[in-house]
Amino acid sequence: MLNLKQSGLNITYDSDTKTMLLEKTKISPSIRKLKDITDTIFDKRWLGNAKHEKELYYMFRDIAKKEHRETIEKNNLRYDITVIPPNTLGKEYTKTAGHNHPLLPNTNITYTELYEVIEGKGLYLLQKTEKNKLIDAYFIKAKAGDKIIIPPNYAHITINTCEDTLIMANWVARNFTSEYENIKTLKGGAYYITTEKTIKNPAYINRTNTIQFKTPDNRELLRLKKGEPIYNMIKNPYTLKFLTEPQNHHRLLNYVKEKPSTKTQIPNNSQDQKSVPSSSFPKKQTAYSQARQASSQ
Repeated sequence: MLNLKQSGLNITYDSDTKTMLLEKTKISPSIRKLKDITDTIFDKRWLGNAKHEKELYYMFRDIAKKEHRETIEKNNLRYDITVIPPNTLGKEYTKTAGHNHPLLPNTNITYTELYEVIEGKGLYLLQKTEKNKLIDAYFIKAKAGDKIIIPPNYAHITINTCEDTLIMANWVARNFTSEYENIKTLKGGAYYITTEKTIKNPAYINRTNTIQFKTPDNRELLRLKKGEPIYNMIKNPYTLKFLTEPQNHHRLLNYVKEKPSTKTQIPNNSQDQKSVPSSSFPKKQTAYSQARQASSQ
């Protein structure tokens, strides 16, 4: 039984039964299985022999303390926790299905989302596209306590490249449904993260020869103290308005868009111009240390 007190909730997770317990209430997850993301898998040879009922990760939706339930619903918010055990999908690391967010009514921008790593370490791919043309893409490597904002008009995928279970929480507007079709049609994100190298997805028009890495987001702009979990933001619901009204929060979202990044060069003499050397991303036993080294290049 794992105590997830880092979330700001008195909540526990049982990895055997795949259930959570909050205020004596048992919470069961929605389960994402391999059959749900087969279109996005890189290693098709492995996929042909894999069990499609294989469980990949667990999504616990709409979690709240009793004292906050009314405030959360009144402000059109939802708090979730997702558990991604370590695994591989053939040559590829375990990942989420990936999704876009829908447009806000009468605007040309999409809803945003806020993530926090509670346990383990995660690799987040954020990408902006026009049909199959890649406009922008970057990775964020996050450890426990780090926060990640998904800006307007970006899709995102989470990858667990480590040997530990990744547990993450998120705040999101409760009145929309995530859109999976675009990433499914393009057979995954713009990059596949394998145990040997990072590979460009050929379904995208992607002419860049560099991969960007950005840092997790500034806690001060989120009005959080160091080490304070994002769940506590519900005590002042205005701090979460950027999720439901991103068009009114340019200062925060411009920071996210413009924050500094480092780049890893794809060598011109590579035999495979669609791949990045394994030194740019982690191998299983040394996942985070190698990735940190790559992002400093």
